[in-house]
Amino acid sequence: MNQVVSLNHSRQFRRLPLVILLLLLLLLTACFGGGDEAPQDTAVSDQAAISPTGTMVCSPDCLNQGQCGTTADGRTVILAHSTQPATRDHDVILANDRPMNILTQEQRTVLDAAGTPFTLNFFLVQPTEGGPNSWVAGSCVSQTTQ
Repeated sequence: MNQVVSLNHSRQFRRLPLVILLLLLLLLTACFGGGDEAPQDTAVSDQAAISPTGTMVCSPDCLNQGQCGTTADGRTVILAHSTQPATRDHDVILANDRPMNILTQEQRTVLDAAGTPFTLNFFLVQPTEGGPNSWVAGSCVSQTTQ
């Protein structure tokens, strides 16, 4: 069972590890290359880093939509939901005039008391001092930009 292997065939297999090594080197060079480019428009990226803030406000619209009220001890509170935008089944209360970071915004179609549909903005907010996130009706948020 002796087999004869030609020298040309044998040399091709000796070059295979070198070819693979060269391809690997080129691939790594492509991945780590660059770095000399001029910085992109930094004003845009700096502005994106600024997070909008807002203050919880029991405004007339917020009150008319049933999203805020007064507790038995006289505190004004904003009603919120911990997991989703909602106008009922609230599970979080937030203090009126409390500053918040606005993390995101969503629009939802909701029904008023008469059953008429309308669009309402909701904000995912977090207290500026930290804490859990909550969804709040947009009519209860007075927006500012830091």
